[in-house]
Amino acid sequence: MPAFTVSRTAQIKSDPETVFAILSDFATWKTWSPWLLTDKDAKVTLQGDPTAVGGGYSWDGPVVGAGEMEHQDLHRPTAAQSIGTMHAQLRFTRPWRSQSKIHFEVKKSRDEDGQEVTRVRWEMQGSLPFLMFWMKSMMVNVLSMDFDRGLRMLKELIETGDVASQTVVNGIAQSPPYVIVGKSGRSTLADIGSSMDDTFKQVHQSLEASGVATDGQWLSVYDDMDLKTKTLSYTSGMVVDEGTATPPGLIARSLPDFSAMHVTHTGRYEHLGNAWAAAYQNLRACKRKVNKKLPGVELYANSPENTPPEALVTQLYVPLK
Repeated sequence: MPAFTVSRTAQIKSDPETVFAILSDFATWKTWSPWLLTDKDAKVTLQGDPTAVGGGYSWDGPVVGAGEMEHQDLHRPTAAQSIGTMHAQLRFTRPWRSQSKIHFEVKKSRDEDGQEVTRVRWEMQGSLPFLMFWMKSMMVNVLSMDFDRGLRMLKELIETGDVASQTVVNGIAQSPPYVIVGKSGRSTLADIGSSMDDTFKQVHQSLEASGVATDGQWLSVYDDMDLKTKTLSYTSGMVVDEGTATPPGLIARSLPDFSAMHVTHTGRYEHLGNAWAAAYQNLRACKRKVNKKLPGVELYANSPENTPPEALVTQLYVPLK
């Protein structure tokens, strides 16, 4: 069977004991798991003591499928020994049967500024059914992004006490037509936040320099994403009336209306990957295909200039065939 390994790391501003206590408590996973949040109808059941060897949790839902995770071994960090490890068994029963080994390591470290942090490494070793060997590369890339999303949420939960990310899957809807003026760019997923922030600033400056009011509706359009290189192309800008003159340095782009999976995300922009993941997973669950000839749309309902990060509302539309 095609074997694979996925491993990702994150730095959390806390001590190893605190990080391990939250990480190893399966009761916290519904708050930061990158998968459970995509399926609000999933039934999650704790089994035994969720913080001890033999304890675990199970899930069963129309989108995430069914399975369970069980603690196999726990070595908690102490003041004297600042390294902790957690080993768990992951068993899937739907959509297909498989088993994987989960390993976490928490270790005292220092960030680039020399401040003490805890380094968390999340590793998964598993295999696919033989007839799905062709999915191995895509599976590793998707799981890597899932792990990154989960670690971002775990970090925020530990550092702030909450995760500012709420996703609502609205279902199939019609994305309205738009005409936008803006700029295009290409970025890695890791740098997408800073790249788009730069683009929006440039568009804003160009509009102001041309005497165009900047209080309209803003959005981003995603044309493609390369899972191997984790890069994507986008156009970000402001919605304008058809026929509006395009300011120097900007481009105009018309978007048709189209049928789409509509998802609403409330919270920090750095967690928007949760909403995109929810859209695609719900499409797979209802056996609908993405129309790759049309772009995905990210519509910003309010402005980060006068809205707290936890209250930012973003509407996502993934085009359907």
